[in-house]
Amino acid sequence: MNKVAQKKAHCNRQKQARRMNRINQLRKKRKRPGRPLTKEQKKDRQEKLNKQKELKQKRKQLIADQVESKNVQRIRKALSSVFSITGLDELAKATGFIKRQGSITAFSFIYMCSFGFLGNGSKALTYIVIGLSKFFGVNVTPQAFSKRINTKSSTIFLRSVLEKLLETQLSIGLKNEFSELFSMFSGILLEDSTIVTLNEDLSEDFRGFGGGASKSALKIQCIFDVMTHLMQSIKVTSGIIPDVSSAHDVLKCIKHTGLIIRDLGYFNLSSLIMIEKKCAYYLSRLSITTNVYLNKADIDPLNTLDFLKKELLKGNSSISIPIYIGQKEKFRARLVAEKVPAHVCEQRKKKYKEKYKKSPPTYYKEWCGYSIFITNIPEDIFSGKMIITLYKIRWQIELVFLNLKMNVEIDVIKGTNKHRIEGLVYGRLITILTIYIIQNYATNMAGNREVSGNKLTKWLASDDRLHEAIREENISLLLIMLECDLILVCKQQRQRKTTQKLIEETFHMEQNNINQEALSCA
Repeated sequence: MNKVAQKKAHCNRQKQARRMNRINQLRKKRKRPGRPLTKEQKKDRQEKLNKQKELKQKRKQLIADQVESKNVQRIRKALSSVFSITGLDELAKATGFIKRQGSITAFSFIYMCSFGFLGNGSKALTYIVIGLSKFFGVNVTPQAFSKRINTKSSTIFLRSVLEKLLETQLSIGLKNEFSELFSMFSGILLEDSTIVTLNEDLSEDFRGFGGGASKSALKIQCIFDVMTHLMQSIKVTSGIIPDVSSAHDVLKCIKHTGLIIRDLGYFNLSSLIMIEKKCAYYLSRLSITTNVYLNKADIDPLNTLDFLKKELLKGNSSISIPIYIGQKEKFRARLVAEKVPAHVCEQRKKKYKEKYKKSPPTYYKEWCGYSIFITNIPEDIFSGKMIITLYKIRWQIELVFLNLKMNVEIDVIKGTNKHRIEGLVYGRLITILTIYIIQNYATNMAGNREVSGNKLTKWLASDDRLHEAIREENISLLLIMLECDLILVCKQQRQRKTTQKLIEETFHMEQNNINQEALSCA
């Protein structure tokens, strides 16, 4: 036997020995007796098993009876009014998408451009055409479908459906535990944007930032109501358009006693003044370039950093004082600030360096050490601590964008035709709006549990649940199944508290403190 054969035989013997060792270890584990359960553990286990059996029986019964609650009827009618075949045909004719009856109907086109991509954002037109043949009996070539989607009329049609869905969904607005907790607000709106990188050939239609970034990109501006989990506004622009140009868009959405929370990208004094005139509230980070005055008659602006250092040296963890902002405006606001941990300060400096390709100036380095907010929420509604905690809810819109990119895959858009790109973007936005309409129902049913948008989207995509419900016009059955599987789409309990739980706990603590102060005064 040569050396190669000997080495091979030795390796085989070692592999066999390792395999037998694993098998023996597994056998020992199986034979090893576990700890006997206590009476309480046995009782808990039995209760869980009984609940699971009850849920299974309830699900079978609900699916068999297909009992519709008032909320299910409400959502079914809302979605049916948008995705009805006759309604879509009328809209397609009005927008010029359908001039004469052809093989591709308005409903099949909308379905394939939106829900057809759920679960596979990079799906080629060849597979879209296969789907048309499979589900609707429409036999066309990929080239023929490409001609339809590359037209301006198809873009107008898809945008019109999106606008109709936006308008319709606002009539639903089912309440949940979070909306009941913050009943002092008519809504808590979050405004932000996300960038979608495109092919560089589209740079004339959708300008990007250039340099190290893409030469072509589009920006999606969203206003999201965290109290209802519904989109209030969606706007698609070129990637180079700054966020501050959309600062006044919220005025169309915000209602009396509503609250808008947004970051520095939307900081604009005139928009804040107009929000206050509408008897609504705002919460924003303070811009480093904004002049701050302690008194309206002051000529020289306040050195904000020196003032914060002195106040926080007194032993306060945070400060909350009335101020006046703007050199010309000098309108009254409330400044709330706290010192941040060292690692947060370093992260901010790092972001500045990545964005501007240079080290931050000394004054900015000191500014990074504080979180400074301005708001017009009165002290008797929320303390400074609660304001700082409430701002953290802005992270919820980042989760919306994460869901939009990770599951709906809006950032996976191929093509170099302007109309195709716009059409596919509007199609994905129709999908995400539908998902959040369903999430609005789920949060209403969940009670004190928190629904995960990521889990819900994956649940809807698995087994083609959402596809079938839209295609077969059976939203009721989908919602009934969701009610039975509700625990699967809720966030699990964990040691690290979610933003919502943290806000709820801070709110309850604050309410308890107010009650105790009232009792002591009495």
